[in-house]
Amino acid sequence: MKDLLTTTSSVIVIIFCCSVLFLADDAEKGLQEQDLEMITARNGEEFLKAPHPLAKTTLFHRVQSVRLENGVLMFVTLEQDRVKEHFFVVRDKNVILVKQDAGDMPSNSIKFYDDGRSRIEVTIPNTFELDPMQDLLSCRN
Repeated sequence: MKDLLTTTSSVIVIIFCCSVLFLADDAEKGLQEQDLEMITARNGEEFLKAPHPLAKTTLFHRVQSVRLENGVLMFVTLEQDRVKEHFFVVRDKNVILVKQDAGDMPSNSIKFYDDGRSRIEVTIPNTFELDPMQDLLSCRN
């Protein structure tokens, strides 16, 4: 019985070592392909245009109202039979407020896009009465 157990464990160890060797060969091939694709001046622009790994988009649905006062974007959403207020500080941040037609998103929603490089783009559809330029300039006085 002891010999059978020893033989079985030896076979398992040998199979494991062989599988590690095969995986190591595949990993070396992947590294060689990555070495060929070094960042040069030509493909560096493509690297900068590619989405950052930390980039994320947040979409708030069922937005009821939007206001911008004293550098704070305030909006109200309807969530499961209750109203929820959201506050987002626009001042002292790299925030781009975009007021446009709701082409690819619902008309009663607001989209926050964080590009992962310390810039946030806030898209507000034209269905909401909001003038970002006037509201931001009025809070300076």
